[in-house]
Amino acid sequence: MRKAMSSWKRVLLTTCAFVMAFAVMTCASVSYADVEEAIKAAEKMSLAELEAAAKAELEANPDETFNADSLTSGVKKALSKFEKKYSWAAGRTAYNSKKGSEYQPKLSAAQKAGSYIADFVMFQDASFLKNAMLDTHFLLSYVPQGEEFGIAPEDQNPLVGVTFNKVFIYERTKAGMDQLKNVWQMTGADGVSLKGLHNVSFQSPLGEDVNMNFLIMLTSESSCEKLAKAYKSYFGKDCDPATEGYHNIGFKFIAEFIKNVGYWHSSDTKEVKAINNYADDGRIIFAGLNKLKDYEYYKDEYKGTDKYYTKTVAASGWNYEVEGFNGFVYNMWTLIPRTAHLPYTACLFIRYLHTAEGFNAGWGGIMGYYSGNQKIHTLPGDPANGIPADPALTQWKAKCIVEDVDYLDSAYRSVVKFINMQMSGK
Repeated sequence: MRKAMSSWKRVLLTTCAFVMAFAVMTCASVSYADVEEAIKAAEKMSLAELEAAAKAELEANPDETFNADSLTSGVKKALSKFEKKYSWAAGRTAYNSKKGSEYQPKLSAAQKAGSYIADFVMFQDASFLKNAMLDTHFLLSYVPQGEEFGIAPEDQNPLVGVTFNKVFIYERTKAGMDQLKNVWQMTGADGVSLKGLHNVSFQSPLGEDVNMNFLIMLTSESSCEKLAKAYKSYFGKDCDPATEGYHNIGFKFIAEFIKNVGYWHSSDTKEVKAINNYADDGRIIFAGLNKLKDYEYYKDEYKGTDKYYTKTVAASGWNYEVEGFNGFVYNMWTLIPRTAHLPYTACLFIRYLHTAEGFNAGWGGIMGYYSGNQKIHTLPGDPANGIPADPALTQWKAKCIVEDVDYLDSAYRSVVKFINMQMSGK
């Protein structure tokens, strides 16, 4: 009983302290130091203490709205459930839908001016993140603590909210699971025992940041090792890219891949929606695995059920065992601007997103979404119907090209220049 009383006293004292602190802050904007200290304090709090701090913060600032900016509507769904969970936050939150290329200049302007933009932001594009945001310490990470969280050290700063994977998807009935067996088929050249493919559909990297980052990552050391091994298997000999004027095998692959792309689509979603129209040409679409939710044969009554998973996977396919790599793994980060007005509410919301309840509210029940909390598992599949489980994120990372923020930052200028040259002559 004493321990229980002690715990409640601590929560009460914490609440009173934050009410007083934020009552003072209503008279002046929250400073950089305030936000940074709030995040550090939040990481040491119990859930009850953090809830009390966020509640006190909102009560002390009755004219403030918790603004959440994001590129994914999953945040909107999760925010709605967050308000239902915390009645004191009801009507005090706002979801602001953003597009990456349009939002980046606004983030940069807020960083340079030290001005308010939102209390929480969630976005992708690692090539923009490090230099413009992390190195300037404008965007900060709050890392949830506790036994229920399994967030890998490399995913904590910046804090990964949701991980995605782009794979090569096709209409199963025509293409078959073994159409794409080796990545060098996508350069169009015939191998020792496999034929080149000329039916890849790819969104231009000049307008799609994720695809640009994917191509840049192909020039990294780990990717080049994958490409070299797959090259030898495909052509029966080692590759010497220097003799052809390439810096490494990644540059060679990029050049030959771009020249061989058969279709340049403008939207992954639209392309996957129409995938059944491509049975005759066996088109291979590089798109997010989660885009299968937009497949034309998907029915609303199956949403969030095992039947949905069975129908979408049964109608479309991708080869998980591609020599070289079978896709690209990339992230969206959950971050707090240093100019946030409601940092404790932001920390509580980020914590919520990393729980099973919060993640499932925004992205649960759909293939191709993986929580930054690796203790939250992906879909189990439907073995009775021959449908494999969506592999765990660790398995995808082992077989895919994986985004690396530091490498993208270091290689961005030189590789983008090379890609632009290749695209101009495509």
